Amino acid sequence: MRKLVVMLFISLLAFACQKEKSVSVNVTVKDKNIAEGVYFGLMKMDTMLQMNAEGKASVVLPVDEPQYGIVKYKWKTKAIYLEPGKGLDVIWDMRPSGLEIEFAGDGADKNNFINGKETRVPVMGDFGLKEDEFLEKIDQYIADNNKVLESKGFDKVFQEKEKTRLLYDVCGILWQYAQNRDCSEEYIAKMKSLMVEEDWLLQLDSYTNFMEGAVAYFAGKALENQENASVKEKTLNVLNYVLSNIKSQAVKEYLVASFSISYIDSEGVDDAEEVKAIFNKEVTNSVMQAAFNSLYAQGSSVAKGSKAHGFKYLDINGKEVSLDDFKGRYVYIDIWATWCAPCREEYPHLQMLEKAFQGTNISFVSISTDQDEAKWKQTVKDEKMGGIQLHTGGDEDFLNAFRVKGIPRFILINPEGRIENANMTRPSDPMTIEYLGMLAERWKNSF
Repeated sequence: MRKLVVMLFISLLAFACQKEKSVSVNVTVKDKNIAEGVYFGLMKMDTMLQMNAEGKASVVLPVDEPQYGIVKYKWKTKAIYLEPGKGLDVIWDMRPSGLEIEFAGDGADKNNFINGKETRVPVMGDFGLKEDEFLEKIDQYIADNNKVLESKGFDKVFQEKEKTRLLYDVCGILWQYAQNRDCSEEYIAKMKSLMVEEDWLLQLDSYTNFMEGAVAYFAGKALENQENASVKEKTLNVLNYVLSNIKSQAVKEYLVASFSISYIDSEGVDDAEEVKAIFNKEVTNSVMQAAFNSLYAQGSSVAKGSKAHGFKYLDINGKEVSLDDFKGRYVYIDIWATWCAPCREEYPHLQMLEKAFQGTNISFVSISTDQDEAKWKQTVKDEKMGGIQLHTGGDEDFLNAFRVKGIPRFILINPEGRIENANMTRPSDPMTIEYLGMLAERWKNSF
């Protein structure tokens, strides 16, 4: 009997210890259109939590010490703070004013503070200040935020961590202010003093955002003719800066992964072998490897020579137009919207291209992503937009196939219906008319 009691005690102790190394999280999503799961990202793991029909789900996260992480639903990402043994309820609420987050449970007070509006960060107007005034304002933000934090009576462990998070929240724009300015040595020294390499800081979005910006800033200063450098040249320059200057293995891996993933996400895989080689050599973190490999696989589906995903959209007159209609011709596709200012700025250049390549085997197709179809039609008529004007009608299969995350976006399809360039240069880029001119000349010489 005594042996049984001892065994029971040991079992309960083991259960208690296990409980103290984890956090139970309950998630509720109040949204009529629950289109995806809720993502949790921690230092050593990440997971996508799928909601049930009622918009609820639960998960036990392995947390052996207090730490920050992120939670994401749809387009919004928020910071969270988890403590072993303390449960947390996360509520995402789609309101008329937008997507909001609330917290309940043992860890609610700290998480509501982190995501509340009691602390301050620099605003656009601060960029107009002189350097000494700007730094004085930065110091004032830091002091005010610390005063608010100290008034809450949180435990010392959280206070120290949160002071650091708030510091990077405020100082995250130092590198942005320095761009296109001749800042003093003292200012540059202040920036460099914040480039601390401590592994736990990678939990903080504010720290990683600052480090990415600061590293890109200092790497750019060392790159000759930066304004005319390609995205690939800039990326390789930044990666080499990281390898030469960052000593912490964890921070180095994070930065290499971040810049490599960003490159693949924006430029695709057609010219990514050098970036991929650096990533494979330097990054051993399994979560980062999985993210990179998944993105690379997606990019391979829109690599040069791959069969292009088709579309069937209605034009301005209600006639159905498909990609198959252009077989035997190059198709320069412009993805845009009436509300997108950069898209509208490209239109005069697009018109010039259309005129320049009349009578060749190059067609120009504009695809609008406007939700307001009537506004699109009115804009096309009012501004006498030529070319082939199509509207998605809410069908985003083509956009998703090409991983369109921002507009304007330009795609070039070859006469065989295969991808020539999934991230084609803009109409205003001199490289565009040069490349299309080469294709048109090759076509003329084929007769």
